Amino acid sequence: MAETLEAPVVVAGAGPVGMSTALFLALQGIRVIVVEPRRPGEPPSAKCNTVASRTLETFRLFGVADEVRAAGLPDDYPTDTIYCTSLTGYELTRIKMPSRAERSQKGFPDDNWLTPEPMVRVSQLYLEPILFNRMRQAPEITVINEARVDRFEQNADGVTTHCVRSTGETFIIRSRYLIGCDGGRSTIRKALGFQLIGDAELGRTRSSLVRSNDIRALFGDRRPAWMSWIASDKIRGNVVAINGKDIWLLHRGMPNRETAFEDLDFDQSIRDLLGVGPELTYEVLNHEDWTGRRLVAERFRDRNVFIAGDAAHLWVPFAGYGMNAGIADGVNLAWLLSGVLNGWADPAIIDAFEAERHPITEQVSRLAMGKVLENAEAMGGPPPAILREPGSAGDQVRAIVGARLFEMNLPQMSPEGLNFGYFYDTSPIIAYDGEKAPGYSMGDVTPSTVPGCRMPHFWVGHDSVYDLLGPVYTLLRFNPAREVKGLVESAERAGLPLKVLSLERPKSPTVFKDDLLIVRRDQHIVWRVGSVPADPNDLLKMLAAKKRRPT
Repeated sequence: MAETLEAPVVVAGAGPVGMSTALFLALQGIRVIVVEPRRPGEPPSAKCNTVASRTLETFRLFGVADEVRAAGLPDDYPTDTIYCTSLTGYELTRIKMPSRAERSQKGFPDDNWLTPEPMVRVSQLYLEPILFNRMRQAPEITVINEARVDRFEQNADGVTTHCVRSTGETFIIRSRYLIGCDGGRSTIRKALGFQLIGDAELGRTRSSLVRSNDIRALFGDRRPAWMSWIASDKIRGNVVAINGKDIWLLHRGMPNRETAFEDLDFDQSIRDLLGVGPELTYEVLNHEDWTGRRLVAERFRDRNVFIAGDAAHLWVPFAGYGMNAGIADGVNLAWLLSGVLNGWADPAIIDAFEAERHPITEQVSRLAMGKVLENAEAMGGPPPAILREPGSAGDQVRAIVGARLFEMNLPQMSPEGLNFGYFYDTSPIIAYDGEKAPGYSMGDVTPSTVPGCRMPHFWVGHDSVYDLLGPVYTLLRFNPAREVKGLVESAERAGLPLKVLSLERPKSPTVFKDDLLIVRRDQHIVWRVGSVPADPNDLLKMLAAKKRRPT
């Protein structure tokens, strides 16, 4: 008879999305079983190399932000992006970004972001072990490696998940909820029958992780770059510094849809990308051929089963936001599920998951796709050979192309809007007040306290205001004359966790006009007003999904 295990939540997949989901649940005191096909320590793909600022704010909550920030590149290695004809060729433009040692300096595009955690360029190769070690420290989390979800059944009471170990042994997990964080080929999504809708092919890429002691020297006396985009008549692609020394990720774009992967010369395409001959030596550590897509699942939930991350959405990794959006999915869902499991929320609160995350996923995927198409249109087909030719004519073309590339790509290399701009405008658990949230682009955002927006960050002494938030809801009071006793007592009677923070109104940003705000643990504002309503019970019931949102 198959072994039977029990836990309130099962997470299928221990990539960054699955691990972050489990860690957030654990912070809320929820027991989780994570099922992962890979063996412990087996390296992941190196495709994701950016941890967004919003994600680092979550990692700060987990207690690993400093460790993530210290991983990967050396302290003195810049995170610049350059556009060039090859790594040894002409540099068309440069978007200068700080090394870890330069982070406290001014003059970089992201040095004025409203966050305690600026983004960091670190490979998933280094990120996953940090999250995995943190999971192993959490007594609420059980990780079962070298096992996969085979199938599941669900009813009104929960889910029965059938799993298979790599040895062929089977076991069963009974849980209230099952979350599929099992990647683009998701078993969970396929079993649910959810279709992926969007653009099935935006481009194809050959990606090779290599070890070479020769590549670092190709920058010569120039300031090295974290990412080098190559645009020439020979090849298009990019080079990513993984450890700033001898590990590099080499992406080569396929020239057209008709060319098969194997028809692009493996070795020569690498040498064209780097601008070198046979003298350079390298060792291939891993290789993957892949297709860039913009696909979003039609649904993210069927009763007690959910999908998040790549299982729910796939798009070309411009601005590095695929993994980061997936982590936001998982944290959002974990917070909602914990409300039900911890007893303060009605199960109807889970309706907010699709209502909030599905529209955002669609928006972000289109921003990324738009940037892909914008770059392709700007280059006007294959780059002309004159880009690689010396002389004044080549210089003029390079200056024109470089200026255009800088203007187009600064927003994706410093994506303030993508990090902080998105808002929830159709949520059943947010008290909207009629003011419309400000729009945002990939690079630009307007700080706002409109319900549904992320509360703009500010410092309270040496502390981030985010560090002071409670695990569920927090009432921020900026005017001590405002009486909140009735609201707090009503929340206690209703069993709704509500922490009170009485703070001085921040001088910067200057958007905090209301005396009172209620903010969720994920930093989204759910209510703002000048004074507490005479009867706060309708508001509290809405926040716990025990009553329809007030109109």
